[in-house]
Amino acid sequence: MSDREGVSASGTGCACKIGRNAEKYGIEGLDEELLRRRDDGASLRRLETVVNEMILRATLRRAETDVIGDVSTMYRRLTDDDASAGERTEVREWLTRAGGDPDALLDDFVSYQTVRTHLRECLDVDTNREATLTVEDAKGTVEWARSRSAGIVERTIERLQKTEGFHSGQVEVGHVIRVSCSDCGKSYPIERFLERGGCECDVSD
Repeated sequence: MSDREGVSASGTGCACKIGRNAEKYGIEGLDEELLRRRDDGASLRRLETVVNEMILRATLRRAETDVIGDVSTMYRRLTDDDASAGERTEVREWLTRAGGDPDALLDDFVSYQTVRTHLRECLDVDTNREATLTVEDAKGTVEWARSRSAGIVERTIERLQKTEGFHSGQVEVGHVIRVSCSDCGKSYPIERFLERGGCECDVSD
């Protein structure tokens, strides 16, 4: 089967998470968009963003209130580790007022691994060229995981703020990840560890 065969109009020709989301949100042309961008050289990480922004865009179309920013900006504020707690809260509150469920939306967002599986198993696209994890992919995965865990902590604190006897102002949750090697004894922030290519261990020894 070629890359273009078996592509449905809306991406609902399969039962994977991307296919289910395409049907749930009424997204048409999702598979064609993924294949077109793939042909143009888009990475799996970029395709992850494409799918998630399409999901967010479909959510905005259903809203009956004014949008507080463009889709890319709203997506960044929801998912990027660089986004402040205030920015995330603003978008989440807007989605809630518009009748959406921010937690459900975040759960529907896909990872680049899900995109790879969809391309390979649903669209019969060879993804072997990206089978090796790159440092940039690793950074993206770490940033996604850190943002997700920070969001969970923030939502937990928000729930606590509604309980009697617990008080706090506007909080921002930071999540510092360090990697320590028991062999060489060195410890690094995860960004430094990735950028320098690991620790000081010499694998040739």
